[in-house]
Amino acid sequence: MALYAIDKPLGRTSHDLVDALRKVLSTRRVGHTGTLDPLATGVLVLATEASTKLVPFLSAEDKEYLAWVSFGATTQTLDAEGPIVQETARRPSRREVAEALEGFLGVTEQVPPAYSAVKVGGVKAYEAARKGQALELLPRPVKYLEATLLAYDPAPIAYRIAPSAVGWSLDERGRVVELPPVLGAYPTAVIRLVVGSGTYVRAFARDLGERLDSLAFLSGLVRTRVGKIGLEIAQSVEALDAAREVDVLEALSCPSVELSLPEARRVMEGVPLPIPAQGPVALLAPGRKLIAIAEGDGFKLRIRRVFKE
Repeated sequence: MALYAIDKPLGRTSHDLVDALRKVLSTRRVGHTGTLDPLATGVLVLATEASTKLVPFLSAEDKEYLAWVSFGATTQTLDAEGPIVQETARRPSRREVAEALEGFLGVTEQVPPAYSAVKVGGVKAYEAARKGQALELLPRPVKYLEATLLAYDPAPIAYRIAPSAVGWSLDERGRVVELPPVLGAYPTAVIRLVVGSGTYVRAFARDLGERLDSLAFLSGLVRTRVGKIGLEIAQSVEALDAAREVDVLEALSCPSVELSLPEARRVMEGVPLPIPAQGPVALLAPGRKLIAIAEGDGFKLRIRRVFKE
């Protein structure tokens, strides 16, 4: 079961990197654990062969980003793809931005962007938007775990970044961020954002602008962590070292239970175990080999996925 942390560059789609890894490893069985837009960079976790069965579980992990949010304008796609479609003279102060971010920790719903893959009646939102059609997109559950203001500048700045004890931060000794072409000298906040699965950072930028009685768009984005997998271990897909796999057990945030041989045999048959646990649990055969993911209800574990390979 092989997982790889890939460093996605600017301008390439997540599917581009899936195709590239298929060629490098000579396999068709490759999946990713969460799309990154072409104008975003950062860690993309790719799963191959039997590990593709882990995609639903790794996709549900929390994610950390560094987001560049520019105020005073917006675009159709809510990011730097452009063009600017509306402007406002209202420019929030640094203090106002910091105070507005605190309010997001209680937000539990978000309307997806018009340019997204969300389907309504079998039609993808971005396909309708490109045709000038407006679909009614309903709010979806989201989770904001952190929203911290790191910088506020007259225009987007391609800072250097590096991991720290509290998450990725601005660091002049770190790696340079790749930002899309700047659409204008709009005041820009750099925000460390930790969110749950399904949260659109472009929609976050839109909502932040609205909270500040302004307009805003996402002028740059770096994904720095997916679950426990950080950008610091990511590698280029073209220069991939196939031996540098991400340990599956290190990638999963859920607790694990090592089973006896008889228990492991029952799990392989899909039989629930009377183990009092709550939420997802990784089940290991003797020797700490992952054989299943289960879901606990506090009384027993129901088997959700078995890895027979």
